Amino acid sequence: MVHFFALMRWAAAALALLAGMPQLAAAIAVVILVNGAFAFVQEYRAERAADLLRDLLPRRATVRRDGRPVEIDADGLVPGDVVILTAGDRISADLRLTTTTALRIDASMLTGESAPVRADVDDPAYGGTFVVEGDGEGVVTATGDHTALAEIARLTRRAARPPSPLARELHRVVRTIAWIALGVGTAFFGTALLVGTPLSDGFLFAVGVMVALVPEGLLPTVTLSLALGAQRMARRHALVRHLDAVEALGATTCICTDKTGTLTMNEMEVVRAWTPSGEARISGDGYAPTGTVACEPPAGADAIRDLARTARRCSDGRVAERDGHWSPVGDPMEAAIDAFAARVDARPEAGPAAPAARFPFDPVRRMMSVVDD
Repeated sequence: MVHFFALMRWAAAALALLAGMPQLAAAIAVVILVNGAFAFVQEYRAERAADLLRDLLPRRATVRRDGRPVEIDADGLVPGDVVILTAGDRISADLRLTTTTALRIDASMLTGESAPVRADVDDPAYGGTFVVEGDGEGVVTATGDHTALAEIARLTRRAARPPSPLARELHRVVRTIAWIALGVGTAFFGTALLVGTPLSDGFLFAVGVMVALVPEGLLPTVTLSLALGAQRMARRHALVRHLDAVEALGATTCICTDKTGTLTMNEMEVVRAWTPSGEARISGDGYAPTGTVACEPPAGADAIRDLARTARRCSDGRVAERDGHWSPVGDPMEAAIDAFAARVDARPEAGPAAPAARFPFDPVRRMMSVVDD
């Protein structure tokens, strides 16, 4: 759309210059350049934001070399390296796990599912995911551009983007205007010759008519409108890489998907709690420890606080504030329980002591247990 229309307008500028109207040619050229610069700046910002996704891969990794752990740059990993994993580590490359101890990995950035998955020996672990619980080691099978995350990025770049409804409509309008301008210019040129106008004057007259028929303000108006829409989407934390996608999204009435995690904030919250003494509805913002709690009946508030305190004692995951934003440390579900406990004022100032013993879930007992004293 933009290239076709811009080509037409450059042709109009050239014709205006040939017709002896340098001011008009300069004005058309300025409009084209300003419009192109505006669209470039907007899409460049979106591309830069997309490039930041590469920062999801960590910069450091712990490997076992010569029988001892060594911390190296993630760029220095090579296939065959043995990577040591602990809770909180973000995995630097694709691995094949060789040892695991209650290892659970959050692969939500690849699968869209916020719940961590259990990882066993010989299971794959993908770069960009992170360990939420347990320990393990794995052998590097792929690094850099050969990882699954890089392959996903290549697939998204390789996908052909069909023209949006707005692009198709503008193409139709531009083609129609081009044919009309050509036909009207030819008709005026022939009429000028029939009435005895010199050939050069008739040509210049026809060129002037065709230039006048080119809608110089159409593309800047469309670009500005789409850019404003993209800015509004950005304020709502939605990244628009191509301006004409704003119009296509505005015309969307229904989105069908089979992956709920890909359309959410990837944050878990406790929104309702029940005890024999009553129930409570909890509202808040993500993992922030502040919110409102409405108990029914109000006398059941003590039981809700006891429930929250007990649930938090049985959990390892916590919430932590980083750069002004509350995020989970460990299992997202357990972090949500921690935020729930804070919202009902169940968190003591110094925090609870560690339980006497903790037994992670295993397929034999089919349960997780916490011993507290």
